[in-house]
Amino acid sequence: MIVPNIKQNHYTVHGLQSGTKYIFIVKAINQAGSRSSEPGTLKTNSQPFKLDPKTAHRKLKVSHDNQTVEREETSSKKSHAQERFTSQGNYGVTGNVYIDSGRHYWEALIGGSTWYAVGVAYKSAPKHEWVGKNSASWVLSRCNNTWVVRHNSKEEPVDPSPHLRRVGVLLDYDAGSLAFYDAVSAQLLHAFDVSFAQPLCPVFNLWNKCLSILTGLPIPDHLEAADPRD
Repeated sequence: MIVPNIKQNHYTVHGLQSGTKYIFIVKAINQAGSRSSEPGTLKTNSQPFKLDPKTAHRKLKVSHDNQTVEREETSSKKSHAQERFTSQGNYGVTGNVYIDSGRHYWEALIGGSTWYAVGVAYKSAPKHEWVGKNSASWVLSRCNNTWVVRHNSKEEPVDPSPHLRRVGVLLDYDAGSLAFYDAVSAQLLHAFDVSFAQPLCPVFNLWNKCLSILTGLPIPDHLEAADPRD
């Protein structure tokens, strides 16, 4: 992209994509000739979002800042297991954005939960179904000591650190990639290769304890050039 004939010593560039690295070079021209500046690098942050309380299951409590969700611990472990496979077992809440372009990165901070799911879903995904059980959602899930990625009822085991506390989600909508990372060690847990057909919404399911979100982040440098599908 070339912007010609800038007369002032400042200029605002519009239309930059979220989560993208840009390199800028300024070229000065006068009667004596021309000279270019050293390259300047700018990295845009990812799309910020918060949890949408209106989408939360009635047994989930969203914090006042809409960044933490907590499961109300009012039932027994037995009832947890029973509810897991019922229409009322989708203890979920979504982010308040829909993403249809660009690269985006966010993290889920796991507050002691041993039963949760983190991922994305289409707006058309069934609201009553456990995320990952249909063709419109993709998630990383932990159930006690078992970690899996799930899509369209198909599960594939993953092997993170047993002390995984921060899950990184890297979504490249245009390239059709959704990757899950251990955000502390940068370990790639799994990458989906998908030709996305609709806008995507971040989704979070929680069956015990709590989790918080960090959004509007730049893509970490060690993930910037990496293709998780390689």
